[in-house]
Amino acid sequence: MAPDTPRKSFIPIVFSAGGIVQLLAAGACFLGAFVLPTNYPEFGATSRNILLILGSVLLTSAVLSILLRPWLSRLAQRIGIRSRVLLPREGMVYLGIMLVIAVGALTGGNPDTGNMLLLVFGMMAGPFVFNGWVVVAMLARVSVVRSLPAAAQAGSFFSVEIALQNGKRFLSSRLIEVRDVVAGHRLREEPAVTFVRVGPGEGRSGQYQLCIARRGLYQFGPLRISSRFPLGIGERGHSVAGRAELVIHPVIGRLLPGWKRRERDMAESASLANARMGIFDDEFHSIRGYRSGDNPRAIHWRSSARHGQFMVKEHQQHREADLIVLLDFFATSEFTETLQEQAVSLAATLCVEQTRQTASGTYRLAVAGRELQSLEVSGAGRFRDAALRTLAVCQVSPKAQLASMMLAVCQGPISAGSRFVLITPRPEAAKLLSEAIARDAMQNEVLLTSRLMILKCDQMTLSEVFAPVAEMTSGAAAGAIPHG
Repeated sequence: MAPDTPRKSFIPIVFSAGGIVQLLAAGACFLGAFVLPTNYPEFGATSRNILLILGSVLLTSAVLSILLRPWLSRLAQRIGIRSRVLLPREGMVYLGIMLVIAVGALTGGNPDTGNMLLLVFGMMAGPFVFNGWVVVAMLARVSVVRSLPAAAQAGSFFSVEIALQNGKRFLSSRLIEVRDVVAGHRLREEPAVTFVRVGPGEGRSGQYQLCIARRGLYQFGPLRISSRFPLGIGERGHSVAGRAELVIHPVIGRLLPGWKRRERDMAESASLANARMGIFDDEFHSIRGYRSGDNPRAIHWRSSARHGQFMVKEHQQHREADLIVLLDFFATSEFTETLQEQAVSLAATLCVEQTRQTASGTYRLAVAGRELQSLEVSGAGRFRDAALRTLAVCQVSPKAQLASMMLAVCQGPISAGSRFVLITPRPEAAKLLSEAIARDAMQNEVLLTSRLMILKCDQMTLSEVFAPVAEMTSGAAAGAIPHG
């Protein structure tokens, strides 16, 4: 199960220092508009109105900057502003107490009490300024690098390593938080790694774990380095341009006996069709004497002349022939998102099973979705990587080009033992289309229709031939586990 993600609040937990200054300035304007005319009669109505207008403008700008903070942050990164000073909730409480003390000192009637409050205000301002100076020193000459895995599978945990290097010669960096951004397909997470202490000239590495429930291409970055050391009442951070991409592969499941039965029936049908058409498997085995019922096309005339009797070529029969996987990613109302992901997982499982059975050869995959994609790759490892990446990023479309995909496959090289499996939400149209294309493109529909298995993308058919792995938690929300 993915970890529970923190509950997100509409009100941000941290505010920029600029927003806090604007709020304080607005409060000072409103306070001055009501207090100054009372204590100092020379301030008239005009001065009061100016202070009220100025306070309203500052308050409006502060509220907008707080509400639009994510958008303004991305805009600042684009134009090159990567360093920001923030105030966490603790810092805002501390600053609020200072403000109350300052207001009490200025508006109190007793001079001795006012002087004492000003002294307390100065004593509180010292640690606040000191914390800001130390935070700046903690982040000086600190670099960070992220290391992603080559790929990951949907619904499985994977680790992302964060390496931090302290380039200072004499000063340690303490309580450094590195926060990453993960975005893609209705997901936005901000996992973090905290480094307690990194000595001068030293490096440390940490990792966080992530579980993403859906396949696709996800963006990582930018990284943000921040610190609140030592008092936690002020935070300074800056962004690092460390963007990267990670492909989340579809779930690899398990083929059920229903698939084995369908595959066996299709292999027998293709073998009978080959025998009727005089087509043999492409691995030569031996030459033997003619037997009753042998196909005359298999007679080897040179050996027959040498032996004085009919001799025929015998080929090695292969039940496990090449399998060409076709995925029709056509958008319909019945083809729900759950069925779409199951169909993609079934196609990925078939591709992986092929590479497990044979370590060499040429493998083929075709996907008709938003884009028409066709793979023909030699080598099991290279095909597995290319097929999983293609299936990870394919997208459903109401304009999926099923006819173009099947025509391209028919016109390509097809061995005598090749078989086709078509995963589609429109099986009736696919069957009629395959027969029409076979007649027009190959001049004999037996060569295609006898080798084609059409799997309808409905829950009953898919659950009969395919099951996700037991560890997969369907629909699990993505989350992160930070490690220091």
